Amino acid sequence: MMEISNPILVKEMRTRMRGKRAFVVLTGYILVLSAIIGLIYWAISVNAPVSVSSMAGRILSPVLIYVQLGLICLIAPTFSASAISSEREQETFSLLIATLAKPTTILNGKLGAALTYLLLTMFGSLPLITLTYSLGGVGLGEIALSYLVMIVAGVTFCSLSFMWSTMIRRGVLAQLVSVFTVIFLVLAMPALGLLLTAVANNFVTGPSTSFLNMTFLLLRTNPFAAITYLVIPGVPNPPNTVFLHSVPVWITQVIFYLLLTALSIFISLRRLNKVREWL
Repeated sequence: MMEISNPILVKEMRTRMRGKRAFVVLTGYILVLSAIIGLIYWAISVNAPVSVSSMAGRILSPVLIYVQLGLICLIAPTFSASAISSEREQETFSLLIATLAKPTTILNGKLGAALTYLLLTMFGSLPLITLTYSLGGVGLGEIALSYLVMIVAGVTFCSLSFMWSTMIRRGVLAQLVSVFTVIFLVLAMPALGLLLTAVANNFVTGPSTSFLNMTFLLLRTNPFAAITYLVIPGVPNPPNTVFLHSVPVWITQVIFYLLLTALSIFISLRRLNKVREWL
């Protein structure tokens, strides 16, 4: 359980919020979302027929959620990728690990500060999603589940980045590896699923059940696919012959990412404990 009185958490939060970077990132995040939604709404209201403009909420809400998830994929790894690497570069890591602070205290403090700022950034978009929700087209339950998918994805990306920061000495290299890890999760795995689907279309006798299971299991790990099934009506469900066909995609995606989070935290604690024992 994360302690609010954790001195490392308090120090990290004060350091993070006192700098210009926190203000710039939060402001840029909101401005990018506002500009994209504003441009799309203007294009719909001016150029689209009435039948389409009356469905603006059904278009704007999914677009806002997709853009938010894309921004989270880009910025979340940077929040914690240099948490430990920067301590090594500044030669303060040995002092930190030699204090009375336990490895769990260091992890909770460093990772907790990154997650707190990530949640602050995400919740900054609530006025915009409230505006698009008022236009209709997407239910409140679908929006709440989409935010759950985004929060879990952000927590997973921060945890994976923290794990890399405990393993890589250079902060820049840790950030690069973290970004490539996120790209692999959100792009490479679904791309492999699409490739397998394209290959399956050339089968004379049709793809086997094992082939379809592997393809849809890859799809079930992707947060964009989970949100697509939540906010886009009419998306065809997985065939009844594949594994877990009756389970919503967002449930398996959230479970998969939570397992990744637990694994990355476990590895991070082992790394911190190993350094402490060596000292």
